[in-house]
Amino acid sequence: MSLWERTGWTGGFPFSQTNLRPVGRGSAKGIDVTAATVPEAGTAPIRHRPWLRQSAPTGRIVVPDALNVRIGPASRRHAPRKASLRLFPLGGFTWGSQGHPIRPRTRPDHTLIWVTGGAMRLDLPRQSLLLQSGDVRYIPAGTAFAAIPQEGAEGHVLTISPELTPEVDPALPTQMTAGSIGQSGAALLVNLQELVREATNNPDRKALTCHLNLLSLRLSRLDPERQPHAARTTPAADRPLVDRFLTLADQQLGSWQTLADMAQQLDATLTQLDRACIEAKGRRAVELLHELRLERAAELLHHTNRPVGRIALDLGYASQTHMTRAFVAATGRTPETFRIQMRQLSSASPASA
Repeated sequence: MSLWERTGWTGGFPFSQTNLRPVGRGSAKGIDVTAATVPEAGTAPIRHRPWLRQSAPTGRIVVPDALNVRIGPASRRHAPRKASLRLFPLGGFTWGSQGHPIRPRTRPDHTLIWVTGGAMRLDLPRQSLLLQSGDVRYIPAGTAFAAIPQEGAEGHVLTISPELTPEVDPALPTQMTAGSIGQSGAALLVNLQELVREATNNPDRKALTCHLNLLSLRLSRLDPERQPHAARTTPAADRPLVDRFLTLADQQLGSWQTLADMAQQLDATLTQLDRACIEAKGRRAVELLHELRLERAAELLHHTNRPVGRIALDLGYASQTHMTRAFVAATGRTPETFRIQMRQLSSASPASA
């Protein structure tokens, strides 16, 4: 005997009860299924289907509001970064990726550092400097650096969005510029203050460009760079070993050599290499190798058309995804976005025409 014969069911498929409660006539929306409201032979009358409720003679089935799909408003996108020009006191300006010690990180703005008293430590991927009174450094956007003011440091830091500089003539330097300033220091300070005043109070772009032109001219006429001061390190620092390691790593970035293999080629152990790197640079050998890869990746993205996947392979990354994650962590931008922005800056510069 079949299941239906045992139960004696003759009214079609026995729908299970539902927890949905019927709603009032004026508070629900209906779907016109008139043809379905007429029971066919051998099917249960519609009153036996508690999950649907038939309204008065119109023949419409009322569906509770809870079953209606509501589409929320479209998500909002973040507004593009606003072009700006800002002047900071040098003692309150610190830049670099988080960690101890602070590590170099690229910045999307052009940065002018002018030390008037005390000292500021400037760390580049392969060099550490101690800027002292009178030293000036102009660092273009996209350059990796870390800036740490020392106790009692005084001076000024100017940041300029690249969007404000396409019409500057002569063009601002495309490479890091080093120099010193003497008797013209007062004139440079007035120039910086007028730049901030124009950017803050005056919407006239031509006046701002005029002051930027003057700043660019002053940078081209800086006094020669004085002998750079090496950042203070432990006296026992094995600088020859570190320098040889950085040279070897630069030559073998894509060779898949391990750090232990490099240390062996330098007649040292991995422990000795790590100790020397920490004493001389404040970072382990693997961290210096990581920064070297990122610096080379930025150069290749800016100056070549090589695909990102090929760059990742040539520099020893495990995959393009591995390189992208490392690049985003260091710069806040994907390699593709970095390449587009650097190309736009180069094409907008009058010097590239």
